[in-house]
Amino acid sequence: MKRAGSAGTLGAALLLAAGWWAAAPAARVATADSAAAAAPESSASAATPAESSGTIAVTVTGVRARDGGDLIVSLYRGPDGWLKSERAFARRVVPVAGDSAVVVFRGAPFDTGYAVAVVHDKNGNGKMDLRIFPYPRPKEGVGVSGNAVRMGPPKYDRARFALAATNRALRIIMRY
Repeated sequence: MKRAGSAGTLGAALLLAAGWWAAAPAARVATADSAAAAAPESSASAATPAESSGTIAVTVTGVRARDGGDLIVSLYRGPDGWLKSERAFARRVVPVAGDSAVVVFRGAPFDTGYAVAVVHDKNGNGKMDLRIFPYPRPKEGVGVSGNAVRMGPPKYDRARFALAATNRALRIIMRY
């Protein structure tokens, strides 16, 4: 049983201190289409936006549908802000409806430095909850592009992928 103001506050402090997942306020959450539109255009490129952007389709598998809640899928563009959802390039929150889900990010500019992180937010608090004892570990399901598995936070370089064509499909397996 969780006491108000104890484990939740300590867990959030550990997340922030460890550089793990920090939830963004709803007002700052960007959709993939609005984030791509807000990105400055380069005058050196003669390509039209349709020719220089693509679609990233993320299939999330291994979701524990019986737990309910939402999937928070964050798309990062570069290592700065990795696993800090307020710094994600784009973010989607979708309700869990089965043991898998597909999330699509449209209008993503071609780049070699993308990564995706997924959290199964069972309790709807908009962030990943940690178990403290005997060592910090997620209480909720998590997954990253490249399906990197290790003790501690996943490394950006292991989750990085490129978007060089109009469509890129990823499969992320949730870990609980």
